[in-house]
Amino acid sequence: MPRDRLDDFSGQDEDEDRKDKKSGKSLGTKRRFEEFECPICSANNPCDTFGNGDELICNWCGLSYKALVDDEGNLRLKEL
Repeated sequence: MPRDRLDDFSGQDEDEDRKDKKSGKSLGTKRRFEEFECPICSANNPCDTFGNGDELICNWCGLSYKALVDDEGNLRLKEL
């Protein structure tokens, strides 16, 4: 009769592993993003990672923005 291999089980849930990783809110102003939505034309703009103080250009309408990340990790775009 085959036996289950229980000795390979580490005892941690995937949920616990996810809690160990830093979330966006815990990173605060150091949080990085990979895309943004233009507040003017609502175009989704995938791009290289960017964070607080970086300049962005909408690929659809061409407007320039400065990325502002607050202490809670929320992204705000200021038109330049």
